[in-house]
Amino acid sequence: MTYDLIIVTKTSPEFIQMTQNCINSALLDYGDINVILVESGQPYKYDNVNKSITYNGVFNYNRALNIGLKYVKGDIYILANNDLIFKEGWSKIGELMQLNGYHSASAISGQEQGDILYEGYEIGKTLNGWCIFLDKYCLDKIGQLDETCMFWYSDNLYGCQLKAAGIKHVLFCNCRVDHITSQTLRKQSSHIQRAYQGSELTKFKIRQRYYAQRI
Repeated sequence: MTYDLIIVTKTSPEFIQMTQNCINSALLDYGDINVILVESGQPYKYDNVNKSITYNGVFNYNRALNIGLKYVKGDIYILANNDLIFKEGWSKIGELMQLNGYHSASAISGQEQGDILYEGYEIGKTLNGWCIFLDKYCLDKIGQLDETCMFWYSDNLYGCQLKAAGIKHVLFCNCRVDHITSQTLRKQSSHIQRAYQGSELTKFKIRQRYYAQRI
């Protein structure tokens, strides 16, 4: 099982170690990972990165991921924030997806693990938008990620795309990836945070209705 780990990050002093910790934690568990970094700001030479891409222009989370997806070559693609810690055993999620016939999945975060799974599209519960696992079949079915929203509701859009394409999403409770609760966004000014949230809900609702008509 081979993985493409696409990490979206902003390269500035306060985020560099966080991003490197994310990369290092993933590599501790599994050797066959192609690390693709999509970074805004001045480029930084991280350790163990196979491909680094500089993002220019107004930031859009799903657009950054779509840029990274152009360079995938493995069995499973991982769409990731930079504020993650991959825990031991996370890399069995690809085999679990294939074994159970799923094309989109999340790992549990910061909770007690067990050999159980839950299907669904609820953000932050069954669909953890900060770390999404998908395969080529899924990407071919939904096309590129919807770029309507800048940051907030990007994962909601992904859930809508899955439902419209008839693809089930699953949360595996025996694989764990911890999320350090939007540390990158919290370091932004309150003005930027409001800009991310303000009109995004309206844009999402319009797209949500669009996808609902296609189910």
